[in-house]
Amino acid sequence: MTDTRTAPPVPSRPTTRTSWAWLAVAAFIVLVFYPGIMSNDSIASLRQARSFEFNDWHPPVMAMIWSVLDRIVEGPAGMLLAQAALYAYGCAALCAQAFPKLCTRFPRWLVVVVFSLFPPVMTLSGMIWKDIWMSAFLLLALVHLFRMRDAGSTGRRYAHGVAVVLFCLAATAFRHNALAATAGLLAGAAYLAMPMQGKWWRLFIASAAGVATAVALYFGVSMVNRLIAKPANPTTAIYLYDMAGIIVYSGDAEAAAERLLSHPVAFTDNRGQFLRRIYQRYSPAVAGNVIRTTTRPNSPFSLNVYRHHDAEGVKKAHRDLVRAYPLAYLKHRTTAFSCLLQLCDRQEWVNHSYVLNPQYALPKTLDPDSMQYRLRSIMLSSRLALLYHPGFWLIVTLVGGIIGFVRIARPDARPTSLLLFMGLSSAGLAFSLYFTSPIESFRYMHWVMLLGWTSLALVAERLVAPKAEP
Repeated sequence: MTDTRTAPPVPSRPTTRTSWAWLAVAAFIVLVFYPGIMSNDSIASLRQARSFEFNDWHPPVMAMIWSVLDRIVEGPAGMLLAQAALYAYGCAALCAQAFPKLCTRFPRWLVVVVFSLFPPVMTLSGMIWKDIWMSAFLLLALVHLFRMRDAGSTGRRYAHGVAVVLFCLAATAFRHNALAATAGLLAGAAYLAMPMQGKWWRLFIASAAGVATAVALYFGVSMVNRLIAKPANPTTAIYLYDMAGIIVYSGDAEAAAERLLSHPVAFTDNRGQFLRRIYQRYSPAVAGNVIRTTTRPNSPFSLNVYRHHDAEGVKKAHRDLVRAYPLAYLKHRTTAFSCLLQLCDRQEWVNHSYVLNPQYALPKTLDPDSMQYRLRSIMLSSRLALLYHPGFWLIVTLVGGIIGFVRIARPDARPTSLLLFMGLSSAGLAFSLYFTSPIESFRYMHWVMLLGWTSLALVAERLVAPKAEP
């Protein structure tokens, strides 16, 4: 029989206050990266901030924030300061709430500095990208999930639950695929908010509620964006990349190419050279090679994804090719995902990481004799690429999720392990990237790395003995 009794409130665990060391961490990030590393995506977002004309290729909310900061400090510096502060505060708050024994055994500031300045989780905060904002808001959602677990009263538990939802909403506003990452955290919030019923039934209901809430947040953000942003059809580039991969792996490239070109879309301006160019330009590690730009005049697809085009026609052609060659599609996607996990071409991975690419990390405008140059040379060295290995961090979070599941399954387990929900968040994001990742840039997996690093810190928290009282 299911036990429907409400469990007595869990006594609040003693925790340390959030260390002010986050201010020093934020200042250090600004020192290393000032005025902020910009990519083409960053420049496009800045243009939207200054023109106040939005499209859905980049989040309007980021342009709105940048528009305000650009009036205070022109350029990327204001955004760098804001995202560095957001990330650093989130790390300090998580250290205080999730690692109280570590913060008791060692100086609080030291725990914050070591946790927040670990290069694979810190360096993205120097890039002016929507991805770091998503990760920072998800980090704050995780902080409140821990606070929700440790709350000493029902009212405080629900208040922190609301905070989890709001920070997940903010993360979704910055990246559409945050939907896949928020579901696990929202499931954790639902699990902690529910009365103590049968454990498996409670877990099932919480998971369903997490997915439903994540979808609701996604559609809410999408509806608002449709009102203020013009459609730019950013998925067209991914569709073209997929179709090139399907043709290469189809087993009958000529037939697959003819099937694609039979659709009423002007995919190429040279049918005779189309297939040859596919084989010349396609790489599972680099999606952009198959798309025509001024610097790539011989790419197979002549369709300009940045201008008005038949996006619906491209979508239908993509669907048709996937249905005709499902195994080729899966092979292409699996190979592309392995490159995202740094399992194929590490040099291309370094190039697309931006922060480890000397072109962005050590530009010619930077004085080689400056402290900033020396710090970047150390912290943004491509020799550290193995530390960033997304495949390793994904495995860490999945193993952590399994451990969390086992702990939750134990009778009367206290406090509730959040590793399961962290693992679900990581797995959800990785699953979405399997089908949507265009290049092997580590920014797409940053949240997975941050969760993996948090999981290892939780292991240390479990193993360390509190400092003995004098």
